[in-house]
This record gives sequence, C-alpha cells and structure tokens, in this order.
Amino acid sequence: MVENDKSVSDDVEVVEIGEGDIAVLLAALKRLNNGVYALKVTLDFLTSRIGTLPDRIKELEEILKTYEDFFSREGKRLSESLQVHEENIRKENQEVLKNMRIQLDLFLEKLSSQLQGLQDFMSTMTQDVNMIMSKLNEVEVVSTDASMTVKGEVKNLGARTTNIELALNELSQKVSRLEETLQYVLREYTLQLQELALRIGSIEKMLREMRAKETSAQPSQTS
Repeated sequence: MVENDKSVSDDVEVVEIGEGDIAVLLAALKRLNNGVYALKVTLDFLTSRIGTLPDRIKELEEILKTYEDFFSREGKRLSESLQVHEENIRKENQEVLKNMRIQLDLFLEKLSSQLQGLQDFMSTMTQDVNMIMSKLNEVEVVSTDASMTVKGEVKNLGARTTNIELALNELSQKVSRLEETLQYVLREYTLQLQELALRIGSIEKMLREMRAKETSAQPSQTS
C-alpha cells in the first residue's frame, strides 16, 4: 500500500494555485454552470417539442390527406376539362382544316387561272417581241442600205464640193485677174479722158482766140 501511494505520488504533479488562478477557475466554473443550465433548458425545450411531435405528425397526415383528396378531385376535374378541350380543339381543327382545304382549293383554282392567263400573256408577248425583232431587223437592213447610200452620196458630195472649191478658186483667180485688168483699163481710160479734156480745153482756147481775132478784124474791114 505504501508502494502504491508512493507510485501515485510519483505520477501526480502537485501544482500550486495562486489567488489569480482561483478567480479564473471560479469564472470558468460559473460559465460552465451557465452552459450546463442552458443545455438543461434546451433539453427541456426539445423534450417538450418532441412530446408534441406525434400530434404535429398526425395533424400533418390529416392535412396531407386533405390535400391529397383535393388534388385528386382537381386532377379528375382537370382531366375531364382537358378531355372536353381536346374534343373541342379536335372539332375546331377539323373545321379549320376543312375551311383551309376549301380556301386552298379556291386559291389553287384562282392561281391556276391566273397562271394560265399569265402563260397566254407571255405567249402573246413572245409573239409580239418576235414580230418587233423582225421589224427591227428589217429596219436595220433598210437603215444599213440607207446609211450606205447616204455615205456614198456624202462621198460624192464631198468630191463635188472639192470640185466646186477648185472651180471657185479658179473663178476667184479669174475675177482677181479681171479686176486687175479692169483697174488697169479704168486707169488708162482716166488718163485718156484727162488727156482728152486737156485737148478739148486747148481747142476751146484756140476757138476763143480765133473768135476774138475774127471779132477784132471785122471793124477794120468795115472802114
């Protein structure tokens, strides 16, 4: 026994506790006591709540059953409503398809008539275009012939114009020579007229002198 006590005393370390450590231990014990009290309160609350769980579970089962009945009734009513709507939609679809077939038949008939009219118009247009092209070809041939004729006439006219220009140049030269000749002749005639005038003046002077001599000789003959 002594040895055991000695071994225990050897394993246990004795720690001296001061006044400050005692205060810390007291505060820790107080907090531990508060925690234990709070845990006890929590356990009491949980115990009371657990006690009410069967009643809450029963209430929830009743509520779920009520909702199940409600959903069952609403599902059945919705299914019936969907069947009615499906039937109405089927009838409306059949009516719509029937009307669409009628409208489509009318549209296709009208479209076929319009296409036939368009085909007739295109055929008539093709004939008119071919006739116009034929006329244009004829006009092109006539225009080509007329153009060649006009080009020939223009060429001949150009040659004639060249001949006329040469003739005009020659005539102009002749006129110029004739003008020079006429000017020369006029100058000669002018000189001759001046000379003739001088001669006439001399003759008149001689006649006056002769008349004056005759006049002065007549009195002497009378005496």
